[in-house]
Amino acid sequence: MKRLLAMVLGLLACGSLVWVAIPVVLIRPFAAQTSAGLQVAYALRTRAGTLTLLLLVAGVTVAAFLWPRLWSWKGRVPACLAVAALAGCAWLARQNHFEWMFHPLPGPAFIEAGLAKHVADDDLVLGVVSAGEGRAYPVRALAYHHVVNDDVGGVPIVATY
Repeated sequence: MKRLLAMVLGLLACGSLVWVAIPVVLIRPFAAQTSAGLQVAYALRTRAGTLTLLLLVAGVTVAAFLWPRLWSWKGRVPACLAVAALAGCAWLARQNHFEWMFHPLPGPAFIEAGLAKHVADDDLVLGVVSAGEGRAYPVRALAYHHVVNDDVGGVPIVATY
């Protein structure tokens, strides 16, 4: 019975890790992505919050039944690590790890186009015009930050690339 419970606990932890890891691997910002891969990743992400919480509850239940049967630290440490992995997956499933990598420009500063020495004439820009006011965001800068929160012509916008 002890081996069966330990195996179930290990499978729950591995399943949770795999469920959370697949979208992280499939949705990589600087790697080629396929339509099928993105569909799989988004399907897993939308169900990850509920599933990882259920796996955590199941894992804690199995660990509670297993705990009295584990006499030494050699059995209890792996059980604790499995529950910790389940808890970590439940937390990670509710996070957007892309926000950790790409931070929006907090306070974008703008200058006249003729004074912009860091933008060459042939550089690509993303242009926005609202209420007669215009902005140009260099694609090179957007490629890193991916998001600029700004106000153009009194209208709040989010420029993204």
